[in-house]
Amino acid sequence: MAQHPDSMTKMRTADWQNDAWDFYDTVGELRFAVGWLANGMSRVNLVAARHPEFQGDEPSAILVPDPADVAADPERALSPIEALAVDLVSAIAGGPDGQGAMLAQLATYLSVPGIGWVLMEAQPNPLLNPLDDPAFREPDDLTPPSPDQSWTWRVLSSDELRVQGEVYEVADGPGSWRPVVPEHVLVRVWRPHPRRQWEPDSPCRAVLGVLRQITLLDEHVQATAQSRLAGAGILVLPTEVEFAPVMNLAPVPESTADGDQPVVADQFTETLVTTMTIPIGDRGSAAAIVPLVVRVPGEYVDKIQHITFWSEFQDNVLPLRDSAVKRLALGIDLPPEVLTGMAGMNHWGAWQVEETAITLHIEPMAETICDAATTGYLQAGLRAAGFSEAEADEFIVWYDTTDLTTRPDRSADAISVYDRLELSATALRRETGLSEDDAPDESEFRRRVLLQAAAGAPTLAPMMLAEAGLMAPAVADAVAGAPVGPGDPAPPPPPPTVDPGPPAEQQSSSATLEACDALVHRALERAGTRLQSRVGRKANGGAASVECPDPALMHTTVKATDHGSLDFLLANAWTRVPDIAERIGYDSEALTQTLDAYTRALLATGHAHDRDRLSDALGLTVSR
Repeated sequence: MAQHPDSMTKMRTADWQNDAWDFYDTVGELRFAVGWLANGMSRVNLVAARHPEFQGDEPSAILVPDPADVAADPERALSPIEALAVDLVSAIAGGPDGQGAMLAQLATYLSVPGIGWVLMEAQPNPLLNPLDDPAFREPDDLTPPSPDQSWTWRVLSSDELRVQGEVYEVADGPGSWRPVVPEHVLVRVWRPHPRRQWEPDSPCRAVLGVLRQITLLDEHVQATAQSRLAGAGILVLPTEVEFAPVMNLAPVPESTADGDQPVVADQFTETLVTTMTIPIGDRGSAAAIVPLVVRVPGEYVDKIQHITFWSEFQDNVLPLRDSAVKRLALGIDLPPEVLTGMAGMNHWGAWQVEETAITLHIEPMAETICDAATTGYLQAGLRAAGFSEAEADEFIVWYDTTDLTTRPDRSADAISVYDRLELSATALRRETGLSEDDAPDESEFRRRVLLQAAAGAPTLAPMMLAEAGLMAPAVADAVAGAPVGPGDPAPPPPPPTVDPGPPAEQQSSSATLEACDALVHRALERAGTRLQSRVGRKANGGAASVECPDPALMHTTVKATDHGSLDFLLANAWTRVPDIAERIGYDSEALTQTLDAYTRALLATGHAHDRDRLSDALGLTVSR
């Protein structure tokens, strides 16, 4: 269905539209602004939606159910008209890729000339006789093509369309025009002028004067640069001025054919030009820094003048051009900061500018395009498929700007609110950019809760560690019954239930104990050094002010769990275990678990390391 001829006659390009296109091609600031808006529009997605029931409500997009859900519950399937509406909108411009390019081009047309056209042409079926093809039928016998036909979408400017009588023609190239058959769809997308509704309007129309100023100022700068390159002005000298003989660098003229020397008309000018061109050709020449000596009678000293071709207006050109660009930024349909820059803003201010651009500039333009697509394409297609006008009017083409929305980083606030028990774990993962797949399972969650409880209550730590599976129950019972305090001895814990495997026969228990004793001491030193650093944060002088003769005993003087988690204190503490385990014939993983559980118990309870207790924990029999 093509537009009515009366409306098509208004497609003639006005003078202001030609000027706007010329400035779009020559003024970089305008090109950037329009391109910025077009790029934003290309990220908008078109969706099929239901018309809002009440004034002020947002249209509700039609959600396509999952096929598995439909198979389980057939009532969740879309109705025939809903399914057709979704298919028609999905087919716009051939799919999402084509839609982005179409929206970007329409944004350019709405921003510059204020009007654009979308031509939809049904592809003829090559198996049919041309006379039987719908594209060749007479208008009285028109049957609209079915929605599943192949369509070609083109976005056109008013310069690519014309009216010849009652026939509409589209340009396929310079001087190449072909008719648009009535069965094809031609939709006008435009912004009508608020005073004369039959004329298009655009933001460029109001800033044509500013664009002319920018162009004139640019031409002035270019002309001034060219004039300076062409010459440095005029030097006015009295005829009585001459060079001192010692500085006369003028070349000796060649003899003429009869042997006479030619007469030099102006020895001063020739010498001046020669002397000034020497440093231009050779910047290393002494002439570049040695002044040119001129001998002038006293009464003529003030008569030498240098006349230039540029004016004092040149000093004001750049400020005037910056002012014109600011006026352009205020007059174009974008936040001014897009053109003037956001260097002085923080990330919150920049995010606010982008949100304003989406809400006040991109979304209104998307509504204009959606309104044209709804009236000229979607509702017409639904009526052509046999649905009533009332049924077709319930559905519209709408937009989705989800891909454009950039939210600020609220992870720190989310963590703070979550710690105050005012935020769900699901919301915390969403605000920190994680998915639900990253949530811990039940066993991991239980284990971490127990570890947190153990860190907060050292007296209950052995029981919590045993419950979490990180300490043998026998070891936990032994440690729990030991007196707690930096100076109180603790009984050695019994062997853990974790069996590290039998030692190699060629290794003695004493050698095994010595190797494990060194590993535990190294781990406690690492933990003590980290404890000293954490404690020093709250003391004047930092970590150096904290007395720590032996870092391996630091946990016996301060409460380790008050300054860091056990995971933090023992991070990378057992990197040497695999090598030692291989040498003494132990299973590496089992030995690591045993030493880690033993050391965690010491850190949590504040007990000092003891070789005998370590021997019992490892299940070794060593003479004492």
